[in-house]
Amino acid sequence: MLDRIFDLAKINNTIAHFSKKIRDIYYNYLINEFGVSFTYHSNRIEGVNTTLTLNDTKKILNNTYDFKGVVDKEKQREINETMNHQEAFKYIFEIIKQDIDILDVITTIHKIVGNNIIIGAGSYKRRENYMLLSDGREIDFTKPEKVSQEMLKLRDLYMGDWQKLTVYDRAVNLHMAIVNIHPFSDGNGRVARLVMNYELIKNNYPPVTIVESQKLSYYALLEEININTDYENEPLNYGNIDLFSETIQQLSIVTFKNMQQFLHNIL
Repeated sequence: MLDRIFDLAKINNTIAHFSKKIRDIYYNYLINEFGVSFTYHSNRIEGVNTTLTLNDTKKILNNTYDFKGVVDKEKQREINETMNHQEAFKYIFEIIKQDIDILDVITTIHKIVGNNIIIGAGSYKRRENYMLLSDGREIDFTKPEKVSQEMLKLRDLYMGDWQKLTVYDRAVNLHMAIVNIHPFSDGNGRVARLVMNYELIKNNYPPVTIVESQKLSYYALLEEININTDYENEPLNYGNIDLFSETIQQLSIVTFKNMQQFLHNIL
């Protein structure tokens, strides 16, 4: 654990002291290389992409995909989901040096993710939503009339107590809060992962990709953290996040090592 913390401190110091030239290359790598994988896997985890391959995703985002040959509405939706997610990821780089209310960040990211796909994208849900757990139990998320109140609590925590935490713990708490409140009618998981990466990038840490093959363990981890959570009434009162935070730290180190190899190949 101490080795990982030391590695992360060195990574943070390295990124924080990038020259403008290297930082531009780094951001370009994150958007055009890391971003392809992040978009593909985040959409696959949510089940909104069932037919597009990773190579298809790369072609779509590089504008080399055969768009004219698409006649199926579901395929077109998946293409739109892909392009929207990448646009939301790009948005992060537009705002990381700005002082923007975290709730505005969250709702704007959702608006981009749901553009022309999710009705009311960028606005809080108007109908109740629920989720089936791995044991078959159904849990109801925060009721629509309570979402604004819970999101204000999220902002207060983010501006207050969470600022005393490590960046990784703060990023994970943002993820947990969005998933647990489930403020939108759809797209909550994708927004949670995007906002988590926003917090990491903003603070000079590498973002993370949770790949599709890790979906079951990822969901199991969230269920374990929420084993005693009252989603409807106290969605922000969840369990210990240490294992989740450690997992995100390890994935962040993987991103940095991949970026180092990329830089080595072009410089």
